[in-house]
Amino acid sequence: MQARQGPPLYQFFIDLIKLFSKESIIPYSGRGLLIVLAPLLSIIGLLFTIVMLPLGSEPLVEFDESLIVALYFLAFPGLAMIMAGSSSGSPYGTVGSSREARMMIAYELPYTLSALTLAFYLKSLSLSAITHYQFDHGPFFFKYPLATIALIICLLAKIGRRPFDAPEADTEIIAGPLTEYSGTLLGLFEIVNGLKWFVVPAFVVTLFLGGGANLIEFLLKCFGLVLLLSFIDIIHPRFRVDQGFKFFMKWVLPLALIDFVRSLILT
Repeated sequence: MQARQGPPLYQFFIDLIKLFSKESIIPYSGRGLLIVLAPLLSIIGLLFTIVMLPLGSEPLVEFDESLIVALYFLAFPGLAMIMAGSSSGSPYGTVGSSREARMMIAYELPYTLSALTLAFYLKSLSLSAITHYQFDHGPFFFKYPLATIALIICLLAKIGRRPFDAPEADTEIIAGPLTEYSGTLLGLFEIVNGLKWFVVPAFVVTLFLGGGANLIEFLLKCFGLVLLLSFIDIIHPRFRVDQGFKFFMKWVLPLALIDFVRSLILT
């Protein structure tokens, strides 16, 4: 409305080039090995998840327990943030890591229950089996809408978007766990943040939105989900960490539990 021009679409890549050209400074009071391992752990978890997701019709790597393994790998970025903040030697990092740990306790339970709802219904832990079932019978969103809603709400916390971005609240604790990061190591975390916007929504598309018969359809569904998450992020203020915790326990967890119990009854 004020005729201001925002950054170009390629700004993210410009920032990455600038960060990778700078030196990474490790604080004297920090634990250097853990500071370096934290972003690597995040990237490994997200990349391993990508190869298990059926991007289109078939994944690059397929095995019977891929759902459980994907849930473990998707927890790596959150654990890495806790590691990064607690090992940085910064009070801002310590506060941010404690907030991240508390939020993980709140959202991981409904997140996992929503995903396992499909596993109990199909009696299968294969992501490919879940996708192929939806090709024949339609998206699971129509069968388990409450679990879908719970999972989408959990995405906001996993990606670190409002109203659940307290662990990295820049107006309160600068950058939380990433306050002491710089140069290449910060660039690696920026890559992680970019990958989250694809991998985590893609996981939901695979489970509840029917996957995709081809790569184009799959990416369009992911893009639609990203737009929804961005809209929610824009219109909501930040919750305090205690408010976010109570919200997940009071509203999101019951939604996931209802459909989880329904899946047990239907089987």
